Amino acid sequence: MIVFWRLMVAYYLCAVLFYNYPFMEYARRRPVWSVVWQAVLFCVLGGLMTWPWMSLHWPLAGVWEVPAALCLACVGVFYALNNAWTVHCRPGPKQHALRFLLHDAAAWIFILLCAPLHSLYQTGNPVAAPWAVFTVAVLVVTKIFSVFIYRVEQDLYARDCPSLDESFVTMLARLIFFLIVLLPGWRWVVWFVVWWWACQVARRNRLLDISRFALYFGALGATALGFLVKWSFYLQ
Repeated sequence: MIVFWRLMVAYYLCAVLFYNYPFMEYARRRPVWSVVWQAVLFCVLGGLMTWPWMSLHWPLAGVWEVPAALCLACVGVFYALNNAWTVHCRPGPKQHALRFLLHDAAAWIFILLCAPLHSLYQTGNPVAAPWAVFTVAVLVVTKIFSVFIYRVEQDLYARDCPSLDESFVTMLARLIFFLIVLLPGWRWVVWFVVWWWACQVARRNRLLDISRFALYFGALGATALGFLVKWSFYLQ
């Protein structure tokens, strides 16, 4: 699944650029051009990431074997239209988090269906690209968790968009949880407890102004992804 994980790197690199209010406002004003820019950027990044496999035929939607360039272009169009649906279709009451999950799930499923799985048969390893899994995990722990936590808190108490400072601090806190889990042996447990205590103290003293949900979900989610990455390294 090397191609799949590399495409996911491209997907989340694009998410870092496009999951923000300035671009969403641009997308509302210029819907056609925003779709074009997103599709082109995804195709460029996806092509760079998967260049060694561009000579193969890829399974478009898991059904038709087509040239890799055509399949990648279709994935780029799907990616851009999926984002456009998120921007232009207003969610119902308390459905922001659900819409976000459906948006990402649709992208994961479509990319998985379009990625050639030859490497899985060659290696027997579903995470055969540990560097790509690591990159995806870092992007998810930082940017994607920030967006998801914001959407959940929108549903819970209609919170405003977090400031740049708040986003940076909370992303850094989650990233440290994630990196601690990657420490060898059992020493990660000690550092995890220390960092958890430090975050609790900072939150109690309002140095870290985040909700209890943001802290708990961020720590547990970062830990789970840390174990996934650790597992991918051990399988090599």
